[in-house]
Amino acid sequence: MHIVFQDLSIQKNQTEETDLFSCPVCYEPLTRKGPPGLNLAAIYRSGFKCKQCDKSYSSKDMYLDLTVTAGLRDYTEVKPAGTELFRSPFVSFVYERGWRQNFNRRGFPGPDEEFRMAQEYFKPVEGGILVDVSCGSGLFSRKFAKSRTYSGVIALDFSENMLRQCNDFIEQDASILAR
Repeated sequence: MHIVFQDLSIQKNQTEETDLFSCPVCYEPLTRKGPPGLNLAAIYRSGFKCKQCDKSYSSKDMYLDLTVTAGLRDYTEVKPAGTELFRSPFVSFVYERGWRQNFNRRGFPGPDEEFRMAQEYFKPVEGGILVDVSCGSGLFSRKFAKSRTYSGVIALDFSENMLRQCNDFIEQDASILAR
């Protein structure tokens, strides 16, 4: 699991606390040392550690790598072709530039209606932190962040390239970054 952050608050103090993230190895809560907040700058300056299995995690590039293989150098994994397709930089680039429009042909109601339906479903947790699992290029993560309905939005995806695309779109949208 890789994560891009969209924090809707600014916090500056250095702290050590049990965070809302769990170790992908043993599922115990990770302890975070560094500035609080879900913004990229705070996460980049933070370290995350599991007290149970003593594994450490840190941010890479523009995302926090919480995969089981994070930090390992010698690891070979056979990955299903379906997961590898979405890790391609090409697919990440074209996802919102044509690929996603194919969903309409398959009967999906379209991004605006899907967002309205999601907002209705998530109404009981308004004001909390929303985790957009398998966020892809961040189409809905950005909509959730712009709605200002949640205290924070975490965009989570297995594909590093999708998260890079998600971050690029966030950086291009001043309405998300302004607060």
